[in-house]
Amino acid sequence: MPLTSQTLSGVSTFIFDLDGVIWRGESPVEGAAASVEQLKQLGKRCFYATNNSARSPQWFVDRLQSMGINAQLEEIVTSATATASFIARNFSTPSVYVVGEEGIQSLLRGIGAEVFTVDNVAPSEEIEVVVAGIDRTFNYEKLKWAQQFILRGAQFIATNRDATFPVEGGVVPGAGSIVAAIETASGIVPLSMGKPEPAMLLEILASYNLQPAEVAIIGDRLDTDIACGSRAGIGTVLVGTGVTSLETGLEATGEQKPDLLFADLPTMMGALVS
Repeated sequence: MPLTSQTLSGVSTFIFDLDGVIWRGESPVEGAAASVEQLKQLGKRCFYATNNSARSPQWFVDRLQSMGINAQLEEIVTSATATASFIARNFSTPSVYVVGEEGIQSLLRGIGAEVFTVDNVAPSEEIEVVVAGIDRTFNYEKLKWAQQFILRGAQFIATNRDATFPVEGGVVPGAGSIVAAIETASGIVPLSMGKPEPAMLLEILASYNLQPAEVAIIGDRLDTDIACGSRAGIGTVLVGTGVTSLETGLEATGEQKPDLLFADLPTMMGALVS
């Protein structure tokens, strides 16, 4: 049953996207921290699920705490943690070529993977998995090695396929732009671990024995956050502080149609406590 303004107060667990919901670029979204604190005072549980694979879970904890949100490590789920969990379940001490930043690299090392990048890989290396995520130093050499290893049979995994992500004053290219280049060069469609695939959300539900009807995701994108919530069977809330305008949200259909739309988190809180 879709989430409504009348049933919003019955949600026990809120899963927040970060970019465009809690912050935008380097700046906190106005009213976000106070809204999260208000939810916690009401006895609600809060988690944070982001497609950003560049940073470690601890980095997100530190940043949230710097903005006045008392987040804990176990409340953070990222496309990088989902990727590492998948590889750990399906490979034994894998060799992984990474197009991505330190967040995904450190998580892969943490599961015992042998991690290679353009700086330490050799042409003769037997690579089992190619992982691609956000990489702000992406170049032709990184693209070439990813292509070559995929063509030799390595499994291609994308942390996420966000074409853009929001910053102050607009958007910049996201991991999906890099993944698309590798897909074009190799001719292979990757397995994607981030939103809109529901792996991150289902992990939270399973870990805490939560029923879908008591959980809602709050996001700023229809094609990732809202579609992901729909696929996981949980409530979906769109806020207009990030990529997608409320006007676009109102016109959405299918799995991208949000249950509820609010201008921002304080507006949502007003509806929840009214």
